[in-house]
Amino acid sequence: MNISSNTVLITGGGTGIGLCIAEEFVKSGNEVIICGRREEKLKEARTKLPRIHTRISDVSNLKDRDDLFNWVTSNFEGIR
Repeated sequence: MNISSNTVLITGGGTGIGLCIAEEFVKSGNEVIICGRREEKLKEARTKLPRIHTRISDVSNLKDRDDLFNWVTSNFEGIR
């Protein structure tokens, strides 16, 4: 598995384990997208990791999942 030069999407990436994983992927040279329900936590994460991309999304909600999918696939060619 190639652990650098990827585009990575992490749900629940604004805090806790998700944020730690995002940080490691950034350090390894990946383009990192995180999503979560709380805008304030996503802003804090972006302050800590300025290179990440953030998106407010509640993945338990079908419309939010569809919107996230469409946004990611429209804006990030490297995501599979």
